[in-house]
Amino acid sequence: QQNRMGNLNVVARKIGSFMEVTSEDGAIKRELSTGDRVSLRRIFVQLDDIVSVSCKNDDNDVVMTLKNGVEYLLDELDEPVMVYRTICRYIVADEYEDED
Repeated sequence: QQNRMGNLNVVARKIGSFMEVTSEDGAIKRELSTGDRVSLRRIFVQLDDIVSVSCKNDDNDVVMTLKNGVEYLLDELDEPVMVYRTICRYIVADEYEDED
């Protein structure tokens, strides 16, 4: 299952209990402990390792936090709410109910 997520150049796909997110234009960023951000082309995470997904209020970004404290930023998305919902659906699979 593959979805373009809120940006023509951000693609996510669920592979079993994992999710791969790819971006050719640097829209995926990893927050370092120093506060710096590193642009990434691909991330591959176990869905059970995601402890929170946040959609920023004042910016078109989605933040994913993992159990080990690593944060990934999906930066400057066209439709951040759609990205947020897609990731949430991947995490909880069939149990997620769309509440518009």
